[in-house]
Amino acid sequence: GLGFALIAGAGFEATGALAGPLLVDAGVGLDATGVFFGVPVVLAMLAGGLAGGWFSDRNERRRTVGRGLVLLSTLVIALGVARFLDAPGTVLMGVLTLVYFAIGLFTASSYALFMDLTDPRLGATQFSTFMAATNGCEAWAVALGGVAVASAGYGPTLVGMAGLGLLGFVLLPPLSRLRG
Repeated sequence: GLGFALIAGAGFEATGALAGPLLVDAGVGLDATGVFFGVPVVLAMLAGGLAGGWFSDRNERRRTVGRGLVLLSTLVIALGVARFLDAPGTVLMGVLTLVYFAIGLFTASSYALFMDLTDPRLGATQFSTFMAATNGCEAWAVALGGVAVASAGYGPTLVGMAGLGLLGFVLLPPLSRLRG
């Protein structure tokens, strides 16, 4: 569980940190970028979170998390390809909106998985450790993404970070101690 928490979010964590500069560098104005993060991104994450909770409560948790990770990584790769092809800002914002929906879906379902993996006798300590590991993922992914974008550009960086996050997929099958 800790390994999954430390790696699976790499693609979306780097994307979240680079999204603002990506849009500005693509020619999207600061006002439009601000409105984008204030309205569509919030609504997309809200809708994704609700969908992720709904799906993970009605399906096998690991399967929902795995599908969410594949969807999220695919969309981050699509964003990287769009930026590499110099897509206009409106296209980038459209793809980013889908990315943020998938972030909400993946976050809700993976947190439900972490709740299932938590022993009730150690609830606060163990679940907090899972959350600390997701923060650790954010720290290394943002640092690596920042270094990589400076030398390779947005497209290759996003594709690479999504690929690193997909490595978390191989850690899902061993997580069989589910109670929910």
